[in-house]
Amino acid sequence: MKTKSILALGLLIVSGGYVYSAPNGTDAANKQLEIYPKNLARQHVGSNLFVFNSTNQNYVPTEASAAWLDDDVATGWPPLPGKNYYMLSLSEPQLLANLAISTKAGTGGTVTISAGDEPAPPTAKSWKVIAKDISIDSINDKKMAKPFSRFAKYVLIETNVADPSPWYSLYVYGDKPALGYHIEKRAQAIDTKSVFGPFVNNQTTFNLSSLYANGTVTWTNMKDSTVSMQKAIDDNPESGIMIAPSKSESGLVIQYGEARQIQRLSIATDPSTKGRLDFYLVSSLPASSTQPVPAPAPITSNDQGSQYLKVVNSQPAPAQSGGAVSLDKLTPTVTMVLDGNGRGSIDFPPVLASNMIVRWTPETAGQNLNIREINSFGDLSLNDFQLVSDLPAVGEAPAVDGKDAKDMGDSKDKQGPDPVGELLPGKNPFLPAGLGFPPNLPTPVSP
Repeated sequence: MKTKSILALGLLIVSGGYVYSAPNGTDAANKQLEIYPKNLARQHVGSNLFVFNSTNQNYVPTEASAAWLDDDVATGWPPLPGKNYYMLSLSEPQLLANLAISTKAGTGGTVTISAGDEPAPPTAKSWKVIAKDISIDSINDKKMAKPFSRFAKYVLIETNVADPSPWYSLYVYGDKPALGYHIEKRAQAIDTKSVFGPFVNNQTTFNLSSLYANGTVTWTNMKDSTVSMQKAIDDNPESGIMIAPSKSESGLVIQYGEARQIQRLSIATDPSTKGRLDFYLVSSLPASSTQPVPAPAPITSNDQGSQYLKVVNSQPAPAQSGGAVSLDKLTPTVTMVLDGNGRGSIDFPPVLASNMIVRWTPETAGQNLNIREINSFGDLSLNDFQLVSDLPAVGEAPAVDGKDAKDMGDSKDKQGPDPVGELLPGKNPFLPAGLGFPPNLPTPVSP
């Protein structure tokens, strides 16, 4: 390998991760948040899902894509019974390191995970097995025990399930931090149906509580560190934060990246947890209990309807940690009742808010609440918005101390380092060329 190629690789990879410089003005605490990886199995980063049709030997769109690839922990869809093959198509080749799913505890069945560079039939030799016949329960709401390292554009998931339960999310992690992305309005609206097929839930695509949306957990009454508190919004159901019951003060406070119209909230917690969550959506945090913040009439729900998703056809710098907030003069915007299934969601008329305050009242006195994920959704549609990467593309050297990285190469080589690898994307790819519906496949190769 040429010296300049080694230099490019060294600039791009540090301990298996991309070199990422936090935006100007952010502090050391923000830099620490890069430990939270971005989930790449999301339609908002251009990923899509297909199921293999053995009758015509082709991949076809599946209702599961709207539930597994949106950003809502309460929308679900069951895999097909028996042995089936689902193919996750990424928008660009990625370095992949781990995988998880989210479903009911104790779900039976197995999955086999493979990775590849082309959308080949399941029997093709081009698929490289990553994990074979692992139990679904072993990766339910937690990453695989044995991480892997594979550069690929496609992930094949072989499911073998006798009695399917709904899957709520698919998680695929690489080395890109969630903070390396931001939401951006499209220059021109798109028809998501022509890009992703008929199964997209536009209004649950962007989680406005998330790190990539510049959301921040600024307070919990368990007084975790700033970095640890973000486990409630890190798009990883394996991690979470505890909040204690409270009456007149906040248990949790989340600050949105900017004022947003919020109209749906979802949460994932431990199974068997029962109690009441009061949510206060406010434009600003009260300076004292004598300054009430107006709130709409309360709405209460235990939302039994989110176990299965009603799939719709598509039509055309984090703040510093704060303190406890007095609730004496506040009225809950909505109240969610957790009935022990580990998930909850509620829809309500849009409320403009810059902060969300949460109060927990358990059914059993003194029981703390483990918030594994908390989601907020507004009026941002995949038709009109996209998630844009702030990270350098593989083969594109980042700036170092204000200078282009090519200045650090051989002084005789004015062209800078060679790109690392082949078939590598530009900086902000979002819309894939598309496999088509159904996608075109190469000629099957006999095993």
